[in-house]
Amino acid sequence: MTDVSATAGTTRRLMVNGEALRMDVEFAPTGGGPKFEPYTPDEAREWLLPQIRSTRSAVAALPDTLRAADRVYVEAKLLPNYIAPTYFPDVLLAFVGAVPVGSRADTGELRTATKTQHTGTRRLILAVDESALEDLEDLIDTHGAGRSAQQAFAQIRRLEELAPPKVGTVLRVPEVAEALDGAEDTLWEAVLHPQTVRSGEPVAIDDDALSRWTALVAANGGAVHHEYLRRVGGLTFVPVRVAPDRAPELARFNPLRVLRPMPAIRPRPRFGLRSASRVLPPATARPIADVTTVAVFDGGVHDPSHPGLFPSAAIDLTPEPAESDELDHGTGVTGATMYGLLAAGHQATQPPLPVESFRVMPPPFDPGDLDGYWVLDQIKDTLADDRHKLVNLSLGPALAVEDDMEPNRWTAELDQLAWERDVVFVVAAGNHGDQDRQTGLHRVEVPADMANAVSVGSCDIPAPHRPWSRAPYSSMGPGRAGRRTQPLGVQFGGVDQRMFDVLRADGTFLEASGTSFSAPLVTHALADLTTRLPRVNSSVLRAFAVHFAERHRAFIAKRDELGFGRLPLTFADAMECTPDLLHVLYVDQISRGDILGYQLPWPRTFGGSAKMSVTLAYASPVEPTQPTEYTSASLELTLRPNRNMFRFSPPKGSSEPARIADLTSVEARNLLTSGWTSGQEPVTKTLSGSASLNEADLRDSGKWETLRHHRVSFAAGEVNDPRLEIRYVARRAGALDGSPTEVPFALLVTITDPANGGVLYDEVAAQFAALRPVQRVAGRVRLRGGRENSWY
Repeated sequence: MTDVSATAGTTRRLMVNGEALRMDVEFAPTGGGPKFEPYTPDEAREWLLPQIRSTRSAVAALPDTLRAADRVYVEAKLLPNYIAPTYFPDVLLAFVGAVPVGSRADTGELRTATKTQHTGTRRLILAVDESALEDLEDLIDTHGAGRSAQQAFAQIRRLEELAPPKVGTVLRVPEVAEALDGAEDTLWEAVLHPQTVRSGEPVAIDDDALSRWTALVAANGGAVHHEYLRRVGGLTFVPVRVAPDRAPELARFNPLRVLRPMPAIRPRPRFGLRSASRVLPPATARPIADVTTVAVFDGGVHDPSHPGLFPSAAIDLTPEPAESDELDHGTGVTGATMYGLLAAGHQATQPPLPVESFRVMPPPFDPGDLDGYWVLDQIKDTLADDRHKLVNLSLGPALAVEDDMEPNRWTAELDQLAWERDVVFVVAAGNHGDQDRQTGLHRVEVPADMANAVSVGSCDIPAPHRPWSRAPYSSMGPGRAGRRTQPLGVQFGGVDQRMFDVLRADGTFLEASGTSFSAPLVTHALADLTTRLPRVNSSVLRAFAVHFAERHRAFIAKRDELGFGRLPLTFADAMECTPDLLHVLYVDQISRGDILGYQLPWPRTFGGSAKMSVTLAYASPVEPTQPTEYTSASLELTLRPNRNMFRFSPPKGSSEPARIADLTSVEARNLLTSGWTSGQEPVTKTLSGSASLNEADLRDSGKWETLRHHRVSFAAGEVNDPRLEIRYVARRAGALDGSPTEVPFALLVTITDPANGGVLYDEVAAQFAALRPVQRVAGRVRLRGGRENSWY
C-alpha cells in the first residue's frame, strides 16, 4: 500500500482538475443487429395512398385567405419505431421537396418482434408546395421508378399518417374555460410556423403570410398586437385580441401552429402577520466576491429603514408606481437571495455575491394579459450586457407544462439565453401542486420547464430536519422533453404548520409560503458555491445542485414530486471529504461527434466493494419548433469498470453464447486460440437506462436530458483502473446533425469505500497528482471560448 503518512491528519477537501485525467479512447462498435421493420413499404402504401389523395383535395379547397402564397403545411406522423434521429426519413422528404419545419408530440403503437406497446411519437410538420404533394402521390402510387425513387419509397414504411393540420390540434382551449364563455374580447397567443429552413436554421414566416394572418384576424373582428410580435427559433409569437367564438375560424389558418389564451402572470402569495423581532444586519454588507452579479426580477425592494440589510436600491424597469404587496414579495425574495434562510434575532451573514433587484412588477397597464410579454422583454434586455450569470425568477406565466409540450416563448427564449450566455436561471416551480391532476394543472409552471435551468419546488421543512416531504402546493413534474425530471429539487418554502419568514427592509418578518421563497434560497446557496470554487460555469452549479441533493426515502415513487431531492441550503459540507469518501470535479467541453475518456480516481491497491455516484450536467441548444426533440445535444455516459474484462464472441457458426473474461487470464487465451474474438473495448457496467433497446425507452431514461445522476455499487474485485466515457451526439429538426458545435459540461464523481481502513482519500491524493484539493477562492472566471472575464 502507498505510504500516505504525508497526507495523514491534513484537511481533506473536494478535488478539482479532474479533466486532467482525460485519456484517449476509441469508438466502440454499436448496433444490435438488423433493424426490426414492422411493415413493408407495400403495406404502408395501402394506407398512405388514400391519405395523400385526401390531403391533396383538402389543400386544393383551401382558400387563399387561409394559406401562404407558395406553400402549405401538412403533418406526417412517424411510427414510434422510427423516432430515433438515425431513422429520420430524410431521403423521402428530400426526394419530394418537403421541408421539415417543426414537429408535434403524439402517441402510437411501437411494434417489435415480440410485443406491442403504446408510447410517444411525433408528427413532422412539413412545408410543401403543390408539386411536392403530387410527387409524393406519384411515388407512393408507382413504387418509385429509378434508384433514388426506390430509396425514397423504402422510407414510406416509417410514416403512419399524412394529413393537413386539424383545427382541434391548433386551437388549445383549456378544459376549464368558463372565463371565456360569453367574452366579447379575449387575448390569445398565436404561434406561426417557420417559412422554411436555410443552412439548417428555421426562417421565420414571411411578411406576405403575416399580412394574410393580420387580414384574417381583422375580418373576424379582432386585432393583432404587432408591437409585441417576437420571433424565437424560427417561430413567430404574436398576441391577438378576438372574441372566443371567432377563434375556431382563425385556427383554420394553415401556417398557424397553435392558438391559445394568453396566460397571466402568476398570482403572488398572501402574507401573514408581521413579526416584532428583527434580524441584525451583517457585519459587512460588502459581498465576499464580485466575479458576477446576481439578478432578481420581481417587485422591487422597500425603502430600507436599515440600509445595512439592503445597501443598494432596486432598479426600476417599470414606470408604474410601486405596490405594497409587490414590494413585500420582491423584498423577501431579494433578502433570501442575499442571506439565505434567516431567523429572528440572528445576524445576517455576509452576502456571497452582489445582488441587483430589478422591479418589473407591476408592469405598465395594458388591457388584457400582455404583462408576460413585457416582463420577458425586460429580462432579456437586462441580461444582454453579460453582467449577471445567476438569475432568480420567482415569477412567470400562470401556465402549467402540458403533455403536448407546445413551444412557449418564456421557456424557449430563456433556455436559449442560458445556452448562449452561460446563465443559471433559478426558477420557482409554481404553487398549483394541489390542483386537479386530470387536467394537468398541478404540473410545473412556465418557465420552470426549462431544460437548462434549476427549477425549485417546495418542501415542508428545511435541512437537516427530518422527515420531510413536498409542500402540498408545490407544483409537480414531469416537465417537457429534455428535462422530464422537474422540478430539479425542492427547498423549504413554508407550510401552514411552519411558515417561511419573509424578510422586510427594516429587519422584521412577514409570514408566507410558496416556491417564490424556495427558489432564492437555492440561488443564495449557488452564489455562495461560486465563491468556494476556483472554476465555475452554469454546468458546474447545476451539477452540484443535483449531486448533493438529499434523496427522499421514497425517491423513485416521488420523483415527479421532489425531483432529485431536497437541495442544500449551503454547499460548505460538499467541499469536505473524509478518509473513506472522495468528491472529484471534472470541467471540460466536447465537440460534436467526439468521445472523451476520463480515468476514475480509484487506487490500484483497492480491490474491495465500494459505491460511486456520478452527476453529468451540461447546457444544450434548444429547438422550440421541435417540442419532442427540444434539446439538440445528448452527452452519452458509459462506465467501463475494469480495463481487463472483455466480451468474447464465439467463432462464426457457433451456437455458444458470448462470454466475459479477463483478457490476462488463461481462459481468455484459450478462447482466442479456439477462434473466439474479443471486443474492442472493456465491457460496460449498466448505468440506469443505458441498457434500453429502443429510442422511446432511452428517452424516458434520460438520453436527451441535460442532467443525469447515477449511483453504482461495485462488488469485490469488479474494479480495476475504471474509466468513464462521454460521447456527444447532436440532432437538428429530429435528424442527426453534423454541424460543428462544442458543449461545455461538468462531471461530479463521489467514491466511498468504508471497508478499506479509511485510506481512500489519501491513496487517491498520492496516486493522482493532477488532482488538487479546492481552496476557498473567488477565482478568475472565463467565458465559453476561453475569453477572460468574470465567469468560468
